[in-house]
Amino acid sequence: MSENFVDKMENGEKAQFKVNHTLVISSSLLWIAVGILLYVVFDHIKAVNGTEKLILLIFIGFIVLRPLFRLLNLSPTLELSTEGMAYRGDFQAWDHVAEVKISTPKFKLFSQGKMLVYTKIKDKREMAWDIVAADVNLPLPDLEMLLLECMDRYKTEE
Repeated sequence: MSENFVDKMENGEKAQFKVNHTLVISSSLLWIAVGILLYVVFDHIKAVNGTEKLILLIFIGFIVLRPLFRLLNLSPTLELSTEGMAYRGDFQAWDHVAEVKISTPKFKLFSQGKMLVYTKIKDKREMAWDIVAADVNLPLPDLEMLLLECMDRYKTEE
């Protein structure tokens, strides 16, 4: 699978990755279920009045709508080319990328993991991006292999 992207980049095209709609929708459905559960629990508490229920509904609405706003992003979130990689418009050349590592969440129910991309600036290693799994429509282990292959292929030794 990574050969397709590498061949695409060799031809001068950019390998573009968009938001993973399946992960965004499943995360939103999970938050809707948690929101309904919270509302039902608070609804049965006798000390909660109508104003507090309204505040709770507004809070739950924001929690549910936040992941859904990712679906509005129609532009690619990650772009790979022979020169480097760009995440949400921020570009880094392959020479500056030092390490790529997948971070697995401790509580896997509400997070699908993220990829940490470290760069070297003035010989100091610092984190440049943490790419969330929902931001890329490719599994994170496959993306890690693709990035490591691109780093091996396009990084120039100084």
